[in-house]
Amino acid sequence: MNRKILVGAGIFVLTLFAALFVIDYLETDDSPPLEPPKMPVKKIQVYLSGQVKNVSVVELEDNGNLRLVDAVNLAGGLTDLADTEAINLAAPISDGQHFHIPTKEIFLRESQDLPAAQDSGDKININTADADKLTTLKGIGPATAQKIIDYREQNGAFKSIDEIKNVRGIGDKKFDAIKDKITT
Repeated sequence: MNRKILVGAGIFVLTLFAALFVIDYLETDDSPPLEPPKMPVKKIQVYLSGQVKNVSVVELEDNGNLRLVDAVNLAGGLTDLADTEAINLAAPISDGQHFHIPTKEIFLRESQDLPAAQDSGDKININTADADKLTTLKGIGPATAQKIIDYREQNGAFKSIDEIKNVRGIGDKKFDAIKDKITT
């Protein structure tokens, strides 16, 4: 009888150890943690032209805080001629935008091509006059003055006074009213 009790006790102890081992094994999960499903990454495309090293459409991963400088960096950065004062590199960007980086060269070329300022009496030089000076001309308000400045920045200096008619809002009638008051 003693032997049966000992064998029964041994079987009980072995069963207990086996049960504890199985429970410990089941609690120890060595499998990697479950990863959340990956969301598709939203991408945007922005067109950069002008004074960037690689004029191109660049594609960026939209993290919700993209700036123009991020797109410029993907396009290789700015050239030495880029007019960084005319653009805001911290401007937020979104899909489908076009940014043209202007050049300082236009302003340098204009000032070199213009004849030395001459005393032209009461005439206003349409290549050098600021908006305030241009608004002193009959029929030229602030909006048209800005259009004149924008035109010469985009196309270079006016070669003749007649060329001012290429500015939107200046037709023959308005030109006739100011032609005696302007010069190039």
